[in-house]
Amino acid sequence: MPDTAERAVDPDLYEADEHAWIAEQVAALRSGQLHRLDRTHLAEFLTDMALRDRRELKSRLTVLLHHLLKVRMQPERLTRSWVNTIVAQQREVREIIAGIPSLGHEAEAFVAAAYPDAVRAASRDTGIPPARFPAASPWTIETALAFDPPEPAPRAARGR
Repeated sequence: MPDTAERAVDPDLYEADEHAWIAEQVAALRSGQLHRLDRTHLAEFLTDMALRDRRELKSRLTVLLHHLLKVRMQPERLTRSWVNTIVAQQREVREIIAGIPSLGHEAEAFVAAAYPDAVRAASRDTGIPPARFPAASPWTIETALAFDPPEPAPRAARGR
């Protein structure tokens, strides 16, 4: 059986077992055997990976802005769950930006793109019509990540 470093590219491996395919691509790169690269699928994979990272950042910013809007529009209903969600999303967004600095350079555009979805979600959760929310995000990436949510009032004080 030929060594992994010498085997020909299996064109079906990409579809059959992505992780095995990645291992083969890495082995070909590390051994300098560029002729063994599955260039078509490799380009597709890297493009998809970049899109996944962008979608994840937008998704996490949507959830963060959604909860910041709820706090802004209904501070009296603040819950520990909202606080935990805000803190968790802030951490995840920071990690994405730290790990992929080029996305950090586009962060304000991601905030603007995530904001309409955040308004729709906050409107559904709060019952407040979307028109009553600010037309544009009141938060920049810096202020959204710096927001320090207050402690929620005891349940009885929230009027539940």
